[in-house]
Amino acid sequence: MVGLMMGRHRLQGFRAFQTDRQEILHSDPNSNRVVKPYLVGRDLVSGTGRPTRFVIDFGSVDIYAAQHHKGAFSHVQCTVLPEVQDTVKRAEATDMAAARRQHLNRWWQFGNVRKGLRTRLKKTPRYLACSRVTKRPIFCFVARSILPDNAIEVFAFSDDYSFGILQSNPHWQWFVAKCSKLTERFRYTPESVFDTFPWPQSPTVKQINVVAAAGREVRRVRAEALEKVHGGLRAVYRTLELPGKNPLKDVHAALDSAVLAAYGFSPRKDILAQLLELNLAIAARIDAGEPVALPGAPATHPNPA
Repeated sequence: MVGLMMGRHRLQGFRAFQTDRQEILHSDPNSNRVVKPYLVGRDLVSGTGRPTRFVIDFGSVDIYAAQHHKGAFSHVQCTVLPEVQDTVKRAEATDMAAARRQHLNRWWQFGNVRKGLRTRLKKTPRYLACSRVTKRPIFCFVARSILPDNAIEVFAFSDDYSFGILQSNPHWQWFVAKCSKLTERFRYTPESVFDTFPWPQSPTVKQINVVAAAGREVRRVRAEALEKVHGGLRAVYRTLELPGKNPLKDVHAALDSAVLAAYGFSPRKDILAQLLELNLAIAARIDAGEPVALPGAPATHPNPA
């Protein structure tokens, strides 16, 4: 499995703010089925965590089914169709002409959709997400009914164990070492970070449960802090840079300890060196055709969900 993200919605016309949504639903309550909450990176790390925008998503239905949602269809006919027609004109005599004309045949649909991601998310009640560009990856669970912006990295995991592994210090260190850089900020790149990150290969059921419980405790402390700190999770995590007692420091220390135990790593040795050694060992096993533990909750757990 690889890190997944929603494909880029090329046209702004699909997007709607609260006022647009109210106007659409006032004229046609039935459009509520296709006007969906839409999460951007700012909502995730510096807002309340709740989506502040919406997006009109007809999925892959034909034009007749789309017109059944009159309010939403009228909105995209006014905002999206002219944009698509304009891009077709501007693409003439270029190597993008055929693709643009093809999109015109289904202009009420997104131009680029990660179909594999959508299929995976239909099977899970929630998914993990983090802002792609950040100073520190902050992972959150998001309801599958919420569509992610292309600037959000999406991981089709719903279990607490996976949250614990990805939110831990070992993954943070691997992220810093392997990610690309955008000025002073880090950019989460699935190919170099997630695809190469080695997961614990033989954790016990008890160790898995401890990681999951520690991850839940991190989210509980974060939720309590959000009620007191303005500026979202980004502001909450900035408090880790300050001296003094901090409940978030304590729960992250407990999570890191649990994750190291699941790996079988020594806290006295360099974590990156141990991760690289494991990475090479897993690669050798794959080359030899031997089984390896994949990302996510281990299938050997009695209750991986």
